Amino acid sequence: MSDMEQNSLPIDMRNKIMRAAGELMAEKGIKETSLKDIAKKTKISAGTLYYYYSAKEDIIYDIADNNLKQITDGLLNWIDHTDAEKSREQILKTVFERILAAETRGKLHLYLISEAGTANLALKQKFTERYADWRKTLMFGLNKVLKNDATDNNSLAYLILAAIDGLIIQNMFSDESMPIDDIVRLIVTASNRF
Repeated sequence: MSDMEQNSLPIDMRNKIMRAAGELMAEKGIKETSLKDIAKKTKISAGTLYYYYSAKEDIIYDIADNNLKQITDGLLNWIDHTDAEKSREQILKTVFERILAAETRGKLHLYLISEAGTANLALKQKFTERYADWRKTLMFGLNKVLKNDATDNNSLAYLILAAIDGLIIQNMFSDESMPIDDIVRLIVTASNRF
């Protein structure tokens, strides 16, 4: 086995564990999914699982982080390939739709916020760093696409993150489809007044 193949094994195993854990959590719920369940679904021993993940919260964080990375990479790709004439409404709509697309992602996000905001200091630190990165990425994209706009993009990035958290919660607890176009229009109209 080459060095390259050996180096990819831990990444492959982590991805396999995250995939199995995500499926179980979507099926059974986050709290009802145990490390033992994840090891069984992944077809590995508990010891092997503990080698990669010593706590369920670490798996959840990596799943959520992977999802956020995919969203961020997708948004950056969209920003790189969009023209500078996109309106704030079009940008916000794209951001909100991409983030609200997966229900499991929303559940994990809400769980992480709850855990990070209570007693789990290590998770809080990881989540704080990820939020800062995500806000900087949003600000970078806003600066690139809205370069001729006088909007305070730092504040707009904070507003977008707050709206995303709120929309994730609303999306989880509502049987109705989200009126994303109306929400975006309202945010843009309100930001134009100040």
